[in-house]
Amino acid sequence: MMDLKNGMAQAKVVQLQARQGSRAVVRISLRVGLLLVIVGLTGCSFGSSAPTRTPFPTWTPTAEGQQGAAAAPVAEAPTATPVVDNVPPTATPEPPSPTPDVPTPVPTDTLPPDVPPTEAPTATAVPEATATAAFAFVLEAAEKFPTDSLAANVVRIYLYAYSPSEFGLPGYTLQVSHNGTPLTVDEVTSAGVPDQTRSEPSPYTRFANMSVVFVEPQAGRWEVQLVDNSRNPVGPPVAFDLTADELTRELYVRYRRE
Repeated sequence: MMDLKNGMAQAKVVQLQARQGSRAVVRISLRVGLLLVIVGLTGCSFGSSAPTRTPFPTWTPTAEGQQGAAAAPVAEAPTATPVVDNVPPTATPEPPSPTPDVPTPVPTDTLPPDVPPTEAPTATAVPEATATAAFAFVLEAAEKFPTDSLAANVVRIYLYAYSPSEFGLPGYTLQVSHNGTPLTVDEVTSAGVPDQTRSEPSPYTRFANMSVVFVEPQAGRWEVQLVDNSRNPVGPPVAFDLTADELTRELYVRYRRE
């Protein structure tokens, strides 16, 4: 009977040892896996100090009935924290100091150079104005009319000398020059009702109380002035310019006595 009890006790011990062996295998597997994880984490940190590893505990079989409280959990090895190199901060450059304003120099009074005295201008004698001759007649009109009855190089001049209180005034004639050469004029004005430059009304019909015809080359300047029977000028002169082929060869002047 005693042998049977010892055999059963030994069987239980063997069974208990088998259970504890399986548990130890599981614990060893867990620790190996944890170690691999730690090695993987710390392997990337080059130059970092390896963490201190806790030695595996030694399994000691305990007789049945003498098992104490559950084994205290083994603290996990601390995870290595990667060390970050401390990089000094880059200094931010300060903005340049503003350039101080340069004060504007105060202008100084500069004395003007001595100016030599200017001589007073010599008074220029003003020429005396030439008195304009006072004429008894005023020139009212000086015109050129086209002609269809005169041949080439034939020039006719009409004159009307009158007074507002009277019609034609008698005894007056013209002083005529062509290109500076005096021409002979024998005709004089008539008194009373004047004649006309045209026998019928037209744009060129004017009053006239004398006419004179000149036959010579028409081109050039024709100067005409009213004179009395003593050949004294009594009215202002007037000039007409004609070309060699010009058709307006009838000249007309009208003088009014003041």
